[in-house]
Amino acid sequence: VSDSATRLTRLGRDLAYGTLEGAAFAGLAQWENSPPEWGTGWTGYGKRLASNLGEFYIQEGVTEGLAAAMNRPVDVGRGRGRETGERVRWALRGAITDPMPDGTHPLAIPRIVGAYAGSFAQATWMPGHGSSRARVALLNGTESLAIGALINMYHEFRH
Repeated sequence: VSDSATRLTRLGRDLAYGTLEGAAFAGLAQWENSPPEWGTGWTGYGKRLASNLGEFYIQEGVTEGLAAAMNRPVDVGRGRGRETGERVRWALRGAITDPMPDGTHPLAIPRIVGAYAGSFAQATWMPGHGSSRARVALLNGTESLAIGALINMYHEFRH
């Protein structure tokens, strides 16, 4: 399988999972009525869903595009360590670095830029944040990277 086919397969898989995740988080936000300006009912849910999906699709598009342009891996993969501490370090490190075939781990520019690009985009259309939009976007981008670390942990320990 060529690298571009692998990247497209991963992108398709991630978009499917991200769409489901976005729908679930929209449901949670609907239950919390957050933001309240979007109201309740299906109209409010639709706005929350569109917001979550827009943020996620921007994040994935930026991440995947930069990864391809920079010839960076799109998957962290499992580490070689057997000890719990080694496996945890691998999963956490993979949230902010790219494990390269030569054994180096440069800063994960595609993943980091993607997380914050999606978060800053979403902050532009979210109501109710006023002058704190940058703070909200920074927190949400960091949260996205933390979720990535948790996903890495899941993959590291699922076997």
